[in-house]
Amino acid sequence: MVQNGANTLRSLTLFVSSHFMFNVLGKLQSEILTGEKRQAVFTLTLYSRLLRQACDFSTRESVPFHEEKLFLENYLKLEKERFGETPFNFLFENFDKQTEFVVPFILQPFVELALLSGLGTPNLIIKISFNNADHSIKIESIMKNPEAAYKLSEKCEIAQDRLKHFRFSYQTFQIDSIFLQVIHLSK
Repeated sequence: MVQNGANTLRSLTLFVSSHFMFNVLGKLQSEILTGEKRQAVFTLTLYSRLLRQACDFSTRESVPFHEEKLFLENYLKLEKERFGETPFNFLFENFDKQTEFVVPFILQPFVELALLSGLGTPNLIIKISFNNADHSIKIESIMKNPEAAYKLSEKCEIAQDRLKHFRFSYQTFQIDSIFLQVIHLSK
């Protein structure tokens, strides 16, 4: 599913929402106006990395796990800045593999769902792990805000359709407050 230049921005805005992009730009503007130069440079650097990665990814059919991890880390770092008053952490496990590949932009909507559904939870940790035994990616968080699933329903439906296109499957589980999303990748 290689995309041409005309579809680059569409891919980015579909999987990294325009709301997110404009909030980052608003935060950057505020940092500049209040004289927070170091913070503004940090925000701009993360944002430009994310945009460069997205443009690069949009021309590729698959990316190595370690590159997908970098993309998601930049996304989550920007979200961490954006939601500074409601802190969270994230953890990646087994994503340093250079021999495993994933379809670009396929994980971000589910990571966003994990983040938004858990915001406001004390000590929120979003755990994203690859299980080589069953060739699956697990995204674990807390379900504090079930309305996040509703807000992201269209985006997640499109992402699930993409998963089906690649013969991947998607399941969610909720055990008490733990929200687990599992994406089974075909070998």
